[in-house]
Amino acid sequence: MIRTLFWRFVAALQFFTRLPLPRDLPQVPFHQSGAIGFFPWAGLVVGLLEAAVLSLALWLWPPTVAAVLAVAFVVLLTGAMHEDGLSDAVDGFGAGWDRMHILAIMKDARLGNYGATALILALGARVALTAALASELGAGSLFAALMAAHAVSRGAVLFPMLVLPYARAEDATSRAKPLVEGLDHAAKLAATAGVLAPLACLPPPVALAGLVAAAAAAAAWTRLCARRLGGYTGDVLGAVQQTGEITFLLGILAAWKFI
Repeated sequence: MIRTLFWRFVAALQFFTRLPLPRDLPQVPFHQSGAIGFFPWAGLVVGLLEAAVLSLALWLWPPTVAAVLAVAFVVLLTGAMHEDGLSDAVDGFGAGWDRMHILAIMKDARLGNYGATALILALGARVALTAALASELGAGSLFAALMAAHAVSRGAVLFPMLVLPYARAEDATSRAKPLVEGLDHAAKLAATAGVLAPLACLPPPVALAGLVAAAAAAAAWTRLCARRLGGYTGDVLGAVQQTGEITFLLGILAAWKFI
């Protein structure tokens, strides 16, 4: 059992990061491996590494510079997967006039005005929020906050997958389409544990504020997709992660003012 859980965790890390990990995974289709339940656990690793880079950078540079370096590190670590999804999703919903047009725009590799604007704002928000965390929180709280932000935001991507069907039923090459098949009870329990673990390291009101904010963002994306697409896409999942991370940080920073 321990070996199986380990390989599922490794598969989730391989899906979300460019870490040099073992490639001799068991010959099981990804969506059947149960790795989807370890998406928040992969987020914990990403958050831990970002916090480590941020802490080291703060020894040499002011918080804003350190935050730029930390966010840039995460973009490189994850291969800009989520940022690409955000820009494509915003392009699609911003410029598309019906379901098929939205899906066509999302599939187009070119970056439009809506997507570029969303990407700039999202990166700017992440840098500003990370700098604020570095200025206002101690080392322990800083690690807990960033780990929780990445875990919760990657757990949030499961919400539209649980509620909606996949929008591109005809696309046999999509990486997102088969993931929901791995959402069994064990995967849901693993994901829940991965989300709750870092939240337990934060003051309860702060953790609750961040969780509610991220959940609201995921619910908003899910409602938009249900209304205009009748389902989710891989790009939408990237958008959910990005907005979930930002809103989580907004929520905890606001709550910290009152404790």
